[in-house]
Order: sequence, then structure tokens, then C-alpha cells
Amino acid sequence: MMLGGVGFQVGLDEAHHKQLMAQRQAMVRAKPDVVEQLKGLKALHDDGALSPEEFQLAKRKVLDG
Repeated sequence: MMLGGVGFQVGLDEAHHKQLMAQRQAMVRAKPDVVEQLKGLKALHDDGALSPEEFQLAKRKVLDG
């Protein structure tokens, strides 16, 4: 008789699913902050404080996390 087996795997799958859902929720909560950062960078670019190259580099850093 095998103890754990399928039940153990189901528990692991459920824990993994909960972890993925928590990560997705964290990403959703972070998106408004990213949007605000991008708006700020665009404003700096429009005002001439950032060159096109600096704007692209800063934008990439924000989007990459």
C-alpha cells in the first residue's frame, strides 16, 4: 500500500496553482504603478529632459521590472 501517492501530488498541484494565482494578482496590482512611471517618463521626454535614447532605455527598465 502506497501512502501519499496521488493525494500528495494533488496537494502539490494545488499549492503550485495557489502560488501562480498569487503571482498573477501581484502583477495586476503592480500595473498601475508601471503606467504611472511610463507617463512620468513620457512627460520628461516631451519636456526635453530625456533624449529619445534615454527615454527608450528608461522605458525598457520599467517594463522589464
